[in-house]
Amino acid sequence: MIARLLALLVVPATAASVAASSVADGQDAKPAILGRPSRAVAATPDPPRPLRGVPLTGSTGLRLLVANDPPFLLDVDTGRITHISGLNVRGHPVLTVLAAGKDAIVWLCCCAHATKIPRAEIYVVRRGAKSATRLATAWEVAPAADGLAVWLKAYADARHCILREVALDGSERQSPRPVPCSTQLIDAGTGAVLIEGRAVVDLSTGETLLDANRLWAMVGDFTVTTEGSQGPLTLTDLRSGERWRLRYPSRIGGQGGTDEAAVQRKGQLVALSFSDPAYQLSGKQVTDVWLLDPAVRRFRHLPDMPAAVSLKFTSMSWASDGRLVMLAETDQRNVVAVWRPGRQRISVRPMRLPARNSGSDAFVVWVGRSVAMKR
Repeated sequence: MIARLLALLVVPATAASVAASSVADGQDAKPAILGRPSRAVAATPDPPRPLRGVPLTGSTGLRLLVANDPPFLLDVDTGRITHISGLNVRGHPVLTVLAAGKDAIVWLCCCAHATKIPRAEIYVVRRGAKSATRLATAWEVAPAADGLAVWLKAYADARHCILREVALDGSERQSPRPVPCSTQLIDAGTGAVLIEGRAVVDLSTGETLLDANRLWAMVGDFTVTTEGSQGPLTLTDLRSGERWRLRYPSRIGGQGGTDEAAVQRKGQLVALSFSDPAYQLSGKQVTDVWLLDPAVRRFRHLPDMPAAVSLKFTSMSWASDGRLVMLAETDQRNVVAVWRPGRQRISVRPMRLPARNSGSDAFVVWVGRSVAMKR
């Protein structure tokens, strides 16, 4: 998942903001909508309601590592909160988390110790662990394709940057090599890439994969790019170079547009959220999630969408077993929402969470036996 980090720290552009120039025109291909065709957009559509669904019952086996100061592990079945130790979280840091294979990475920037050279501390949290281990100092981080290492971009000084690959055990896989500091390192969903101007570059080979305006997600050999927050979407097959224009599927627009992308692990779907922080110029925040199958170029509307949520406390991630999980704040309460492919509704369970104060809405989802089941 490409995490959204709130602008709590004034820094150079990071992996969360990929900007370049226009993507080349492709073929017009209005995607079919799986299931019931959507109704034509009304002039004044009914305002979205808070996120609802059917109750999430029974054991889920889900545990979420949630970005916070400090991060915490949420057992969805018991509601138990376990804070992660081992992090230097003094001075109200900006902090986010991302998946790296079966484990997780913590990106932590200590604002109180900020210098002219951007630096962040990178930690690894093993699956289900209660403590973090410091891995490196860098500025941008993205998981390696095999999930056993991370790529790191770091400032050697104010004008020079280096790129290296480090295994999660701390050993160095590849010697550092220089890269322009303007280059961005991002997790595109199924692999890390470099963004050099308008070029999307393969980390291992240095080959330019794509010339694009903004890379939104990579799903296997397919990429999803956009031409602005409310512009058309372009789907590209990297093997053949063929491109298709996909129509903007959501009726959510206004002050928002394209938001978050979450790529199904070893799957075929990417969940794309279209969000508006001021729906119809009101104080209501809304998200609308659609599922894209790139192989057939079709969208499907996630059940119970769109929904009124607090955007800065709402994000989504795929579990390893194919379930889409959302952690959201809606109607002044926190909920975990779960959707399994094929289901007609999402399942929702209220949660009592600590105040979320790290500047990030990200979380990593793990599947396993819950604490309640270990007896």
